Amino acid sequence: MPETVMNNLEQAKKILYENNYTFVLLNGNDTIITSNKKGIIPLMEIIQKNENLLNNSVVADKVIGKAAALLMTGFKVRALYTDLMSQKAIEVLKQSSIIYQYQKCVDYVQNRAKNGQCPMEKLTKDIFDYRIAYQRILQYYKEVLNIDFKKIPADE
Repeated sequence: MPETVMNNLEQAKKILYENNYTFVLLNGNDTIITSNKKGIIPLMEIIQKNENLLNNSVVADKVIGKAAALLMTGFKVRALYTDLMSQKAIEVLKQSSIIYQYQKCVDYVQNRAKNGQCPMEKLTKDIFDYRIAYQRILQYYKEVLNIDFKKIPADE
């Protein structure tokens, strides 16, 4: 693993833990994006506002399932750290050039009620193309949760 990437990954992990964030993105030495939002929302917001920020970036996240893994590979994240990763996410990442680290692997990411599978994990179960995954996630959030990522203001 290149030293700079490793240093950035360690820095992202440090920011994640010291500030109790759910998501941290470092792109080069200048751009740091943090979030306390849950699920795939921080990633979707970045894609909507400026997907190029993901290119060659380093991400630290609390939980990564298959949907996030598909998006990160498609939008060219360089390295990833997570506390909890699903087996399906690992299968996606093994097919990519993303450097990844995780603390714990699980069969699947649980939903927030902890009584079943995460909706994003279910949604992308049979999807292998990040573009299809992205469109399905947009559709799910708009139709089921009434969140339209395309209407998020750029300065929010």
